[in-house]
Amino acid sequence: MARYEHENKGHFGIASKFYCHFTSPIRRYPDLFIHRMISEYWEANDELKMEFEGDSEKYAKMSSEREVIATKAEREAESIKKAEFMEDKIGEEYEAIVSSITSFGMFAELENTVEGLIRFENMGAEYYIYDEERKQLIGEHTNRVFKIGDKVMIRVIEASKALRSVRFALVEEEMSEIEI
Repeated sequence: MARYEHENKGHFGIASKFYCHFTSPIRRYPDLFIHRMISEYWEANDELKMEFEGDSEKYAKMSSEREVIATKAEREAESIKKAEFMEDKIGEEYEAIVSSITSFGMFAELENTVEGLIRFENMGAEYYIYDEERKQLIGEHTNRVFKIGDKVMIRVIEASKALRSVRFALVEEEMSEIEI
């Protein structure tokens, strides 16, 4: 995510005190040219400096706030579309990778980047203990451990566009009864 500052901090990569950015990688020479032009104009124009330095903090703050809002909107739109995509896949099974461990279950991500929550109640009959320090779930009776990066088989049990969420259940736990 971009961050804007009211102070000119230059650009380390091009070793320039002044910086202007074009989005296309083929515009390197135009970047260099505009940097030279602005640098010379800026140094020679004290009135311009005073005018823009007064507003720079306000504009930097506003730009940063807008960036946060845009990023949030982008993430929400992506969540809606992923949930919508999964709505007709209820009951289907997939291999997934554990992407996060929480105190209420774990998240698993499919190859297509859809992430879903597996709550404890959808992990079979075992009781899991959350190890916050190691970010693991440990089965109380079986000592089975789930950690980030583990492969698991899941079944899609819910997909809600309105809630922007997808929920999974572990398949392997449902297939074998845990003896307690």
